[in-house]
Amino acid sequence: MKKIWYILILLLLTISPSAHAQSDAVIEQNRAIVDFPNSVTFQLGYASETTITDAVLTYEVQQFGCLDAAANVPVEVTGELLSWEWVMIRSGNPPPGAIMHWHWTLTDANGRETITPVQELTFVDERFDWHTIKSGDISMNWYEGKQVGTILLDAAVEGLDRLENEMGIEMVSDINFYIYGDYDEMRDAVIYIQDWAGGVAFSEYNTILMGVPPAIAEDWGRSTIQHELAHLVIGQYGQSCIGGRRPTWLDEGLAVYAEGEPDAETRNSIADNLKNNGFVPLRSLNGAFPAHGDGVGHAYAQSYSVVNFLFETYGTGKMQELLLALAAGNGYDEALEAVYGFNVDGLEVEWRAAIGADPRTIPPTPTPIVAAAVPTAVAQSIPRHMPTPGAASQPPIIVDTPSPNPQPTSPPASPPSASTGICGLGMVPFMLTGIYAFTRKKKKRG
Repeated sequence: MKKIWYILILLLLTISPSAHAQSDAVIEQNRAIVDFPNSVTFQLGYASETTITDAVLTYEVQQFGCLDAAANVPVEVTGELLSWEWVMIRSGNPPPGAIMHWHWTLTDANGRETITPVQELTFVDERFDWHTIKSGDISMNWYEGKQVGTILLDAAVEGLDRLENEMGIEMVSDINFYIYGDYDEMRDAVIYIQDWAGGVAFSEYNTILMGVPPAIAEDWGRSTIQHELAHLVIGQYGQSCIGGRRPTWLDEGLAVYAEGEPDAETRNSIADNLKNNGFVPLRSLNGAFPAHGDGVGHAYAQSYSVVNFLFETYGTGKMQELLLALAAGNGYDEALEAVYGFNVDGLEVEWRAAIGADPRTIPPTPTPIVAAAVPTAVAQSIPRHMPTPGAASQPPIIVDTPSPNPQPTSPPASPPSASTGICGLGMVPFMLTGIYAFTRKKKKRG
């Protein structure tokens, strides 16, 4: 009988994760050297008397999204100093303020494992001496112009108040702004960015980088801060992990609405299109906006007018329902019909009648256009670029680009947790039952 229980104890020790043999590797150095925004070099040094045969680096940049963004990287063991470089030109870089965690898993010659403590660092653009002020969950970081931070933070707070109290769309998590004093300096902080961009929004990090020379902080800076804040807050509110998307006219119309009273350019565009019957079919604005010319400004103005009609006619509650219906994966027509009782074409009919525009003959079987089918599709973890004031006279244009990825060639993996491997204990009750039955049977035979 004693022999059987000894066997049971040995089995439990074998399968229990907490009983795994641990290596006695002595870690002498564990660091990450950042050359922002180009690369991160991870280094791990250990005592020479330790024989390490295998090493795996696990690192992850904190993101707001639906998928685990961690990566496992096998690192060749060539001596007592392990090193691996994350070259960001292959993947894109995280923005300033992003937080990264990493740890190493080492295996020695006897098959014993060492998992190093999790390390943390915050990415910083060390070229500048940053100042930071906060209001609630909004942080404003800048380095040039004494009043720039205060001006833009006031604009952001005003825009958030309008989003939450007038539009019923609440911010879910904190948002960081990094305001560069020059467009070129801002572009140097992002590997993949167009040379005309005045800013970039990293939706997965809730971070916006903008180039705002102090001289234009009061005008272009204020409106653009509110516009881009709206994109991130609405993106948080309507986040979808099942592929739900918003039509471009809704996304951009809400962002322009969040800027407050429309500017003269928007009002003039609406008036001109009313006079000349120049509005385009609303369904054509489901996807990409025109890339150049007057069509860009007209698309923004028409989108604002449609969103303004929905708020004035049906209120904030219906808009909240629409955003959540789209996040749930419903198509544009299905979501509108469920919330308002009409599809995209029906909305256009009602909106045209409400503003006094000429009615438009709508084909009986229109072909749906979805944002997913065009290059400007809104996707997760993508920087969105806005032009500098000199690059275009229209409202800021959002252009999607490839998303930064921690390690494009490595499969994602999660850092180990206290529960890792615990499912192996699920066999213990069955083994206990079997051993108990075996001992009872043996007694009966005896």
